[in-house]
Amino acid sequence: MNEKRKILLLGSEHIGEDETLGFEILMNLFETLIQREDKPYAIILWNKAVKLLEEGSPLVFYFKHLEDKGVKILAGKLCVNELGISNKMALGKVATMNEILDLILDSEIVSL
Repeated sequence: MNEKRKILLLGSEHIGEDETLGFEILMNLFETLIQREDKPYAIILWNKAVKLLEEGSPLVFYFKHLEDKGVKILAGKLCVNELGISNKMALGKVATMNEILDLILDSEIVSL
């Protein structure tokens, strides 16, 4: 049995219900992730999570580190356009829904 590649799917700027605690959890998750040898194949950000890729976001450092290690950082095109951040993104690639579905349908998804 082939093990599917893992994709992290982020839909908001925090994990869970509490925004403050949830942001701290998200920060801690990425601080820990960059120290590990095992990495996800890609991280897909959509909905308000795309704002985490903006210049000035405290998570840009971690996403850049992961991108440099070969992790694909993808932002949903509709979300980027609707939130007006296409010229404010510090990194990552804007992806169409077809590109996102290609990954989702052929991968193990971990929704955060």
